[in-house]
Amino acid sequence: MSARTKNAVVAFLAVVLGTAVLGAVVAGAAAALRPETYTSTATVMVAPDKDLPNAQTDSVSQYVLSNMPTYNNLATTTTVLQEAADHGRSTFEISQHLAVEVPTGSTLIKLAYTDTDRERSAAVADDLAAGLQKAIREYSPRADGTSQVDVTIVQDGASATSSSTPQVSRWATVGGVVGAIVGLAAAQALSTRRAKRARAAGSSAAARTEPASS
Repeated sequence: MSARTKNAVVAFLAVVLGTAVLGAVVAGAAAALRPETYTSTATVMVAPDKDLPNAQTDSVSQYVLSNMPTYNNLATTTTVLQEAADHGRSTFEISQHLAVEVPTGSTLIKLAYTDTDRERSAAVADDLAAGLQKAIREYSPRADGTSQVDVTIVQDGASATSSSTPQVSRWATVGGVVGAIVGLAAAQALSTRRAKRARAAGSSAAARTEPASS
């Protein structure tokens, strides 16, 4: 292997390894600086009002099931979000950290809110559940001034709060892999550029040494 080839290989590996290490360091540092987060999940259940006559219960049950996607969307409206906007978080900030889930075939709505403060996470989730409870009752069919739909909070946020701490080693591994991929592309581009320059230099040298025609 010629000295030029060895230098090219060393330069190629240096670029790849350098970007891999840089990616790992940056990703690991980013993970270490991220604060621990807490996710509180409040769950509400929608059902026909228990005082409804039996003849109406089935039809209201069908109404509830068919409207679960609507209740899902209702949970992210300003009307509901505003109920939780007294904890130092705007409605926009709350919406960015809120996940709403309606399990398939169920009449449960799960409101999972994530925050860097455990108590605030639970408090916001509870307020969202209360706001959704109020909104569903308000927009549901009524009989004699009473909502035909009952909304019950079956789980509060404090009883279902989980924490999450960024895993530095995992982030560093991912960052290293991404850095290596970027490094491979960069090293390949540099190698291609050097090869073109070498060929151009060789052509120029050959042209200068070519004897002039008589």
